[in-house]
Amino acid sequence: MMNGSILRVGAVMLAVGFSACTSLPEATRTAQIHDVNIELQLSEENLSVTPGDEVRWVNLRKDAVNIEIPNLIAEDLACQSGFTNWLGKIQESVKLQPNQTASLCFKKPGFVQYNVRAETALGGGKRVFPGSVKVGNVPQM
Repeated sequence: MMNGSILRVGAVMLAVGFSACTSLPEATRTAQIHDVNIELQLSEENLSVTPGDEVRWVNLRKDAVNIEIPNLIAEDLACQSGFTNWLGKIQESVKLQPNQTASLCFKKPGFVQYNVRAETALGGGKRVFPGSVKVGNVPQM
């Protein structure tokens, strides 16, 4: 009976060890977090960050907004929050409810353009806020 308990504990410890190793990120995140507050406009339309910095979109509006980042690739990210579906697949478009956030950490230098689409009482019903993130030392487009 004692040997069975030891084997079970050993198996659990081995499984935990393997799962911890497989969940390590490929690139280390930096400690920098850059908030893009979404209100009547974007608080930061053209953001410059270092590879590994976290870019966090914060919906401070009373209605939901959609963040759209074309050609978003999981391999280009060091971290993400809120940009995956229930299967864990990266999505190019996410919906943020009021007071929700979503964030990404880009691994390598590049230029990322995105749009935030929001409901508005103005003509047309929708407002588009274009934004960009310059990651590292790349020329401005």
